[in-house]
Amino acid sequence: MKVKKVLIIEDDSNLAIPLKDFFENHGLSVEVACSGEDGLLLFAKENPDIVLLDVILPNMDGFSVISEIRVKNSHVPIIMMTGTEFSEENQIRGYQLGTINYMKKPVIPYAILSLIQNLLLIPSDVRKFNIGTNSITIQGQLVTIGDLSYDVREKDSKVLLFLLERIGQIVNRSIILNHIWYDDHPDKNNLLDSSILRLRKLVKEIPGMKIKSIYGFGYMITTENVT
Repeated sequence: MKVKKVLIIEDDSNLAIPLKDFFENHGLSVEVACSGEDGLLLFAKENPDIVLLDVILPNMDGFSVISEIRVKNSHVPIIMMTGTEFSEENQIRGYQLGTINYMKKPVIPYAILSLIQNLLLIPSDVRKFNIGTNSITIQGQLVTIGDLSYDVREKDSKVLLFLLERIGQIVNRSIILNHIWYDDHPDKNNLLDSSILRLRKLVKEIPGMKIKSIYGFGYMITTENVT
């Protein structure tokens, strides 16, 4: 599945960077511009699948930016957002210029993500983790490491996701069993051990990343000396 690209044009780094990290953790590729001029340059260079555009920007406002984009591209979805310019007149102006949504700040990251997923027909179960310069993307039973994709067992995918969400933390064996198999009876231990063995073979593609056994307790993903 081709990774979808989002362009965020937002001068407030306290909003833009958390949104970038959040979207990337859900399998999207993200570029950020902090001005309208830089946003137009990145738009021409990156050809994004969707644009998240602030209304109030230095020098060139969001209305001017969307007008410039629509001259060259009439179909790319553009979502506008603002903290102050939410009057009926400005909302109408935004929709007339071609925005598909005019959102009021503070925005809800999950709401924007859901909108993007619906617009771009992206499955909602995609999760992405950056490990140094490498990445792991999980979608159902499909695990992608870098450019290579692997079909894995359902439980293996769930165990890997559960551990990746807790990198650097020791995760109790019984917690994993209860979460994945809904049963921590000792007769399930072999199922978990076999899953871990298969996952270790999988993640060896990422140098420095290991699934460690913590004797008498559980497992932990470590990323020592990851580049």
